Amino acid sequence: MGIHIMPPFYKMVITPPPEEVIVGIYPDAHPESKSVDGSVGQMYASPEEDETWANIIAAAGVDSSDATTTLEAVSITPSSVANKWHALTRAIILFDTSELPDGCVIVEAVLSVYGFRKDDYLSIAPDVNVYSSDPLSNVLLVPGDFDCLGSIPFCDTPISYTNWSLAGYNNFILNAAGREAISKTGVTKLGLRNANYDVAGSTPAWSDNPYSILFAYSADKGGDFRPKLTITYRV
Repeated sequence: MGIHIMPPFYKMVITPPPEEVIVGIYPDAHPESKSVDGSVGQMYASPEEDETWANIIAAAGVDSSDATTTLEAVSITPSSVANKWHALTRAIILFDTSELPDGCVIVEAVLSVYGFRKDDYLSIAPDVNVYSSDPLSNVLLVPGDFDCLGSIPFCDTPISYTNWSLAGYNNFILNAAGREAISKTGVTKLGLRNANYDVAGSTPAWSDNPYSILFAYSADKGGDFRPKLTITYRV
């Protein structure tokens, strides 16, 4: 039977686990210098011009706002004409993440938006999820940005109408696709869309009622109401 001799303790090397760092990043408030957040929408001038659901979700956009305190994550407005639709909104949220170390490994990322208002006069229970966006500018939104949001979910679980909180942050835990979309050298471009009707291409039940909405605060609200991207990474 052989004899096992332990090496001296001073020769044993123990590698510590990688350090985890947590950072919170916010969009710029107006006037923006590096990143923007706001709302983009499609709407029509009169009931005669209102469109089918398939056409409104594929439209180019006619309205934008990046200097108010509100993000219109979801706003669905029916036409006074049966089975037609008058307006639809989406939100765009950009973050300057260029200060992340180039070689870091992103362990977790959470997009948080503070709920401002919700109403469901249409009784359609709209939900909301996070997706990519690609506006023409990093510091200004234009109506044509309405069609720049993607359809691949960056969070595995949309937040339902019922669970949309007006008393604090609504948190979207980013999945692998969402974490992969985080830029380490520039601006991370995210957006909010209704999942169960807008992204799904499923027409809501039409009724002659005002609207169904899910709103959050924008960076212009300031303080702890601002949208936030919390990133945990290893160096």
